[in-house]
Amino acid sequence: MAADVSSTVTLSLQQQQKQPVLRVLLIALLVVLSGYYIWVLYKAITPNVSLAYKAYYIKNQTLYWQPKQPNLTLKLPIKLKITDNVPNLSRAGWSFDTSNNMRELTQQGGLYFTLPTAPAANIKITFTLAKAQQQIKPLSFTFNHHQGTLLPQAQGKTLVAQLPKQQFLSASQQLQTFILTTPTPLQVTTISLTPTNVDTLPMPHNTGHLNQNTGNVK
Repeated sequence: MAADVSSTVTLSLQQQQKQPVLRVLLIALLVVLSGYYIWVLYKAITPNVSLAYKAYYIKNQTLYWQPKQPNLTLKLPIKLKITDNVPNLSRAGWSFDTSNNMRELTQQGGLYFTLPTAPAANIKITFTLAKAQQQIKPLSFTFNHHQGTLLPQAQGKTLVAQLPKQQFLSASQQLQTFILTTPTPLQVTTISLTPTNVDTLPMPHNTGHLNQNTGNVK
């Protein structure tokens, strides 16, 4: 009987000695797992990927994925042929397929891009249409935090506006965002971006009395 009591006491002491060790191991495991999941969450929030990858795969902003343009950079002046798989096109608004050398834009859509350096002058943006639209009206757009109007020119064959240089984001890794709103579908062939020192544009064709200055900042 004494031997049984001694054995029981020994086992009890051994168990008591193991409990602090087990507690330390559990705490250490909890700390490691917590650190790991915090790191995973941080990587998910701030993925180390290119702007093009983030815009296409994470934010679903762009229509095409183009690994050769990781920063969606445009060098001015530039003319974008819209029937190509231009990675700067927004996913919203633009038709995925093209036909008759044009791509259709409906409701709201536009461009996402970066520039190597901030422009020293205003930028003239021109949408060229597949055919003249005589009844087309001025269209509103948003460029970053600036709101403006795209005016029809050349008897409705082009739409033109100026993007004020002070409205461009200064950091080369920030996406410049141009979003156009159109009540009727536009059949677009090219989009041009050209530096210009001119502050006003000619009056649009058959649009009545409109403010000629498209560089006003709200």
